[in-house]
Amino acid sequence: MRGGLRLTSRSDEETRILGASLAPVLLPGDVVSLSGDLGAGKTTLVQGIAAGLGVAGPVTSPTFVLVHHYEGTFPIIHMDVYRLNSIQEVLDLGFEELLEPQAIMLVEWGEAVLPLLPRRYLDIELRRAPDGDDARSIVLRGVGIEWAHKLEQVKVTADTLLDAASPESSSGSRFTYEPGLGARDDRDVSRRRDWGA
Repeated sequence: MRGGLRLTSRSDEETRILGASLAPVLLPGDVVSLSGDLGAGKTTLVQGIAAGLGVAGPVTSPTFVLVHHYEGTFPIIHMDVYRLNSIQEVLDLGFEELLEPQAIMLVEWGEAVLPLLPRRYLDIELRRAPDGDDARSIVLRGVGIEWAHKLEQVKVTADTLLDAASPESSSGSRFTYEPGLGARDDRDVSRRRDWGA
């Protein structure tokens, strides 16, 4: 698969199902960058990932505390950089130390720290429907060749789980391939927050 995968989620539950479908392909050292509209479901997607990785307790947004640690099948570090104002603040928080090879890192507003992300990661962009309903457009882009295979697995798992959750509306795969939506180039700064040097 080249490019990205796009899915329309019609509810928070479907967004959580997508997150749970990602869990089986995530391994320690993996980084997932979540970006998009405010209130589009980044934390909801993380809840699905955490549930799929065996986290038993509640999973909440780390907007005000910046970092949550969860124990599941693997350790999970859930970070939100929305309230930080500079790359230096992210570094002062210990971002590089949080990139532990024994943990999975999930970064909300990850596009703001693009220069700090490793050479391979999963980029997920969530956008609200323009008419204000519950629908969300979700695009998954892998950075690094191993993500192509992983995303194919996610597609199969998510289609199966979404069909099981809503058999009456099953109509084949919910995903579309988007050849123009390849992984963002690390040199592309057009979407980065204007933090300066």
